[in-house]
Amino acid sequence: MADFIGTAPPRPLLADPPGRSSSITAGSFAGGWPLSLMSLPRSTSRGTPQPAIAVVHRSPIGAKQELFGGQLFERVLVLPRVDALGFVLTATEFPVEVWNTSRNAAHTLETIAISGVGGVLVANPYGLPLMFAALGSRIYQLTMPGAGIPQIDQDVLFGFDGGISGTDVSILGSRITVFSVAPEWGEGMTEKISFLTDVLIAYTDNEQRRALRRFARRGLKFRSLALTARTAAGMESLLWGWQNQPYGVPFWPDATALTETIAAGSFVIPCDTTDRQFAIGGLVVVWVDEFTFEALPITEVNSGSVVVSSPTQFDWTAGLTTLVVPVFLCRLGSSQKIDRLFSGADSIELEFIGEAQQPAPTPASSLTQYKAIDVLELMPNWENGLGRTYDRSLVTLDPKIGPISVVDKGGSAIVGQEFPWFLEDHAAVTVLRAFLLARFGRLNSFWIPTWDQDLVLATDVGPTDVGISIESEFYTTFMFPTKARRYLAFIPTDGSGNVYREVTAAADNGDGTETLTLDSPTGKLFPMGSTMISFLTLARLASDDTELEWANADLAQAVLKMQEVPREVP
Repeated sequence: MADFIGTAPPRPLLADPPGRSSSITAGSFAGGWPLSLMSLPRSTSRGTPQPAIAVVHRSPIGAKQELFGGQLFERVLVLPRVDALGFVLTATEFPVEVWNTSRNAAHTLETIAISGVGGVLVANPYGLPLMFAALGSRIYQLTMPGAGIPQIDQDVLFGFDGGISGTDVSILGSRITVFSVAPEWGEGMTEKISFLTDVLIAYTDNEQRRALRRFARRGLKFRSLALTARTAAGMESLLWGWQNQPYGVPFWPDATALTETIAAGSFVIPCDTTDRQFAIGGLVVVWVDEFTFEALPITEVNSGSVVVSSPTQFDWTAGLTTLVVPVFLCRLGSSQKIDRLFSGADSIELEFIGEAQQPAPTPASSLTQYKAIDVLELMPNWENGLGRTYDRSLVTLDPKIGPISVVDKGGSAIVGQEFPWFLEDHAAVTVLRAFLLARFGRLNSFWIPTWDQDLVLATDVGPTDVGISIESEFYTTFMFPTKARRYLAFIPTDGSGNVYREVTAAADNGDGTETLTLDSPTGKLFPMGSTMISFLTLARLASDDTELEWANADLAQAVLKMQEVPREVP
């Protein structure tokens, strides 16, 4: 008998399973088959031929290979390995799972070691040492206290027998202190929305503008009043211990009542979120008083609730005394003055500067457009009148003993004006915010009527008229040559809708009237006695900072400072 080694040909049953990941070796079989063979003598007779060889037996030899997902087994996993808590304002609880994935062996947890800084607490109801059976797992609850050092950087190591590696969780975050002192509404409150724009002005007053900030910064200014010894001491403690760090400042104008009672462990906070600055990735505080509150990160905003990432630690009772308020990160300046009213009362004027790139709602702007540019059609609040300034870039050469020479660099005045905006409710504030966010501070221009009776009609304007007659006021001589004064806003006093047109020609008739030719008919009747014609001017905001003055939580006003950009008209 002779023995030799043969090789098994590939078989369909040994192929890789379809759809497996190319980075993970699936099950396979490889090996040789020893064959025992018997040699027979060659027949010398003329009978039936005998086979040359015969298979007596086979002995397959294989190697074990891991199947799909085999890398998960024969180790101890801690899930998650890294837990980024973000901003921690109050006690935050989160789970960590420890899983023995060994399929045939048990492991014993011998120690739980905490290192780093932050103050994390590990609840261990199981005791030590603790045996983890094959494929067994347990969940530990970890709690990060709200009080402690600002930066959190800790490691929790679950030490197993045999020195198994990779059994720890890294915890990162930043601790924020809530400035929980409520404002004194008697003096109102100021909200500040700030952008940053680089404006390059040419010799001829042409501008090139570039936005330097993608997101607005939001600040608050208000007075706080503490009339008891405890509240005064608490307010001074907040200043003493955290003035160099960012505060979580409740945005008090958007405070809304808790609509349903919730128990500790809740992830849903019922409240009205309409036209308020709750945002995914932002913060929310449930507040009763300076010492009774809880703040948590927001993961979802619905019309009637806010969903948070960590369970509430306390029970909260619905009603007007339990407020739900969005929170912004803000800083105080290096110097703060406290007025001591008497031994148990303090008063302080606080101006909070908003931190950069904070999550906030971005309401959509739905303004009318003319020539692909937004038109601000809101009528100004005339309570204190409207102001206007004319600035002209002039270079005056005066030798004192001869004629005076003046160089007009720009060719026309740059007109600035103030626009008072009355905000009767949160919906009106949302409209203002949408307009401001679309401007990006001084970056983006827009149309705005002067809201003056700049031209006085001499006759009615019909729907098909392209020529209109106005009372003479030197328009043809001084206004029409400048392109920035060729755009008109026809404003009916009944509020039926403005119409905007361009003047293409002007003529002084010499009889006290002037005739203006429009680029197209107005499409509606404009009676001379009930129509105001204002110049439609192209302008931008004069400042990157806009302030809203809140009289109370529902009523506000703003004064927008605007500057005309006559060189940019279409």
